[in-house]
Amino acid sequence: MGVHYIPKSLASFVAGRLVSHLPPASASSLRVLDPACGDGALLEAFFHALRDSGDCRPCELVGVESDGSAASSARERLSAIDGCRATIAVGDFLDLSSTEGNEPDLWREAPVAPALGRDFDVIIANPPYVRTQVLGAERARRLARRFGLTGRVDLYHAFLVASTRVMRSGGGIGIITSNRFLSTLGGAALRACLASHYDIREIVDLLGAASPQAPRFLKMYSVPDREAGAEMDSTRAGTAIDVLRVGRPGDYLLPQGVFRLTSGHIAVGSDPSRVWALAGADEQNWLQRVRMASKCRFADVATVRVGIKTTADEIFIRDDWNGLPQNRRPEEALLHPLLTHRQGARWSQRPSSKAQRTRILYPHESKGGRRAAVELESYPRARAYLESHRSRLEARQYVAQAGRKWYEIWVPQNPDGWEETKIVFPDISPEPRFFLDRDGFLVNGDCYWLTLKPGVPEDMLYLILATANSRVMARYHDVAFGNKLYSARRRYITQYVSGYLLPDPSAHCSRTLIHLAKRLVRASSFSKDRSSLAAMEGDLDALVEGAFGVNSTR
Repeated sequence: MGVHYIPKSLASFVAGRLVSHLPPASASSLRVLDPACGDGALLEAFFHALRDSGDCRPCELVGVESDGSAASSARERLSAIDGCRATIAVGDFLDLSSTEGNEPDLWREAPVAPALGRDFDVIIANPPYVRTQVLGAERARRLARRFGLTGRVDLYHAFLVASTRVMRSGGGIGIITSNRFLSTLGGAALRACLASHYDIREIVDLLGAASPQAPRFLKMYSVPDREAGAEMDSTRAGTAIDVLRVGRPGDYLLPQGVFRLTSGHIAVGSDPSRVWALAGADEQNWLQRVRMASKCRFADVATVRVGIKTTADEIFIRDDWNGLPQNRRPEEALLHPLLTHRQGARWSQRPSSKAQRTRILYPHESKGGRRAAVELESYPRARAYLESHRSRLEARQYVAQAGRKWYEIWVPQNPDGWEETKIVFPDISPEPRFFLDRDGFLVNGDCYWLTLKPGVPEDMLYLILATANSRVMARYHDVAFGNKLYSARRRYITQYVSGYLLPDPSAHCSRTLIHLAKRLVRASSFSKDRSSLAAMEGDLDALVEGAFGVNSTR
């Protein structure tokens, strides 16, 4: 359902920041909506924050919740507050706020309509997060059409647009969301909606106050102890919310470890395709120096793709093919070794992985330079195996809707590309793990792979490998894209890695980097001497820092 309840401290923080930005006495009373109210925590927090600020205007709280049990909890919670007037409606807010095409206006015609209306002064919400893949293609298309969205629609995108439609001009909104829309191409439509409808005051990665032209942001991420500032030991705090309340940039020691709070101003601008990078002044200067020293982006010389996505891994990917009955064991011509994130290491795949047993049944081939599904009549054993799983494979209706055969892999990529020398890297990793593959392995969907564009010399692949695995590019990733995940992990997706930068390939330091990357590939394949590898990696980091004219840590 995409439901993520929030702690009381965070609800109180967001409500307090929202109240601080309300125009003084802009209306004689306030109507406040939470379109996905859960157990009512945000509505309760807003009511208390409003009263704590000295604002005693009449306040009507309205919540919409699709879960009847949670709605009952919200009613009970809010009815226990003296002076609080609340209405909780059970239903789907997106249906209640729909105005698509010639549909009846459900907001007015639904039984709960008299309690809701379209003139809210304040909206505070923690909408559900459900990605396109989970929503399903058809529902995602309907939401995109109804709410003017493009790209990979998440449910919270639709909630923000729908919330905007039911708010009066001059109203205020405070939303807790995933930060993904800030820095992905799929978030462009939502960024356009927010930039055109709102006078954005604060973004806190998660709300800080500045002029409408340059909203303030606060950003806090965990950092390794070795990167913490010298004064860290004297700057202790109980919780992350305590640090946000202080709002002073620096390193803080929390029970969970060291966290760095960064503050600055973000240029929202009018171009929704431009990501909202939450970078402070020092970080912006650092980015500018790297960009000025670069010659080109990875995307200028290489193509980055995601690996195979079967959408039925339990059928296509196995490590026990040889244990199947002979008449059900697919022909060897269709079984290929597969690289996954488990084989991923820096520079080269782990030595033991070349003898791995995990293989993929790949029912695709190249015909005239184009991908095609193999004819199963030519592979009777593979046909028997796939037929035994036909009901499961045919349940993937999106495959048939795309005009594909029932036994095809959903994202097979081009078969011609697998034999090329390529760089492979995991989708999610705490550190760069780019490695070379010359053995024609196929790449699983938990990894991405990169090949050179036609005419680009192979040495460029080693310059890419050296730069991608460097500390400079790791910091560039963090500052330019700001997509750290749990446990300091990063997402390495096409959009980000395609935007990585390269130094001038003709420069002497680049030639040295290419030579050193080749040595690291060889050494990591055969040597067990980690100290020797670490020394070479240290030399490589120093060379990359010199090539871009920056320090990689600050």
